[in-house]
Amino acid sequence: MATNPILVIGGTGMLGKPVARQLKADGFKVRLLVRNPEKAKSMLGDGYEIVKGDFEDAASLKSALEGCDGVHISIKGGPKDADFDRVEHQGTRLIAEAAKSAGVGRVTLISSYAISAEKADTPESRAKFKGEQALKASGVPYTIFRCTWFMETLPLFVQGKQISLIGNQVHPLHWIAAEDYARMASCAYQKEETLNKELYVFGPEAYTMGEAMKTYTGIAAPGVKIAPISTRMLSVLGLLSFNTEWKSMAALMGHYERHGEDGSPEEANRLLGAARITLKEWCEKIGKDSKVS
Repeated sequence: MATNPILVIGGTGMLGKPVARQLKADGFKVRLLVRNPEKAKSMLGDGYEIVKGDFEDAASLKSALEGCDGVHISIKGGPKDADFDRVEHQGTRLIAEAAKSAGVGRVTLISSYAISAEKADTPESRAKFKGEQALKASGVPYTIFRCTWFMETLPLFVQGKQISLIGNQVHPLHWIAAEDYARMASCAYQKEETLNKELYVFGPEAYTMGEAMKTYTGIAAPGVKIAPISTRMLSVLGLLSFNTEWKSMAALMGHYERHGEDGSPEEANRLLGAARITLKEWCEKIGKDSKVS
């Protein structure tokens, strides 16, 4: 196990925060590079080393990487096309090259399934693919997590009493809980065999997006109705209203209309332990937590 800190970049985000917490729970020293240290401390609590800065600022990135055994990248671009490239491509490149120069032992990166030269058909998927390629080209040892859809994204589709089912989402998806992913990401730092690999991280059961939304609303969000909308319609609405988030979402969901899960989770499950939390279990916990709050 690493004795020096693991730097988490994006550690206050929806998917970076559980990784930071899991690394700490597993006995790692965890360092965070954040713009707002006070906000980070209020979100994560004590026990983390916090460096103020940004991955696009060379001085603060160099300072944050000093003495680290590893760095976990959990950064997200958008909604403008140029922001995807700036963050998920160029940002990953900057971090990987700085990590190599600092002698960091490994870099882990959250990516997505269906990322390849042939499937880079949107600004986001192109940026993710180029980011992966830049990480590999940097020469620093790496582990890339090719994740399927996260259960935690389901509430993000809810507006009022409707949950938007965007596009013709026919592909079965092995939905994964962030808690399982975080455990697997932390485990990767404990095994040399995970170096220089792309690992497909899938959950235990497959549901189409519509089926997952039906399960979620039936258990955790009663009264919320599924509202289908085509990617074309959402894109048109985005253009007419100058809403870049709607345009970006339409492009994203169009990508997943075209591409289902590829790759196999077999190697990730063998090395990191298979995901265990089912969608029903996650929904029941979310529903219970919302009643308590």
